Amino acid sequence: MMKDTEINKKVNATLNAVDAIQEVKVSPFLKDRILNNLTTKVEENQKVWSWFTPKLQFATLIIVVLLNIYTYKILTSNSYETSLEEFSDTYDFGVETYTSIFNQ
Repeated sequence: MMKDTEINKKVNATLNAVDAIQEVKVSPFLKDRILNNLTTKVEENQKVWSWFTPKLQFATLIIVVLLNIYTYKILTSNSYETSLEEFSDTYDFGVETYTSIFNQ
């Protein structure tokens, strides 16, 4: 065990260390600055695509895929080809030869 003199030396060293601590000088406007910083709202940088969440991305992907499948089925069906032929016949978009004034 420690002797009483060693304990007293350690206690005195601790108290001397406490006496060496100096007072901290704080600016009188520190509290005002802190309260002002707390009350001002920090504007967050909004991302351009922040509304395009993963759920919305997935829904958009599904819609695009379904539209592609639908248009592929329309283009490969026979009714589309016949309606295209009817359209070209109606508006006279058949095979024609064009003459130009420069070819004369």
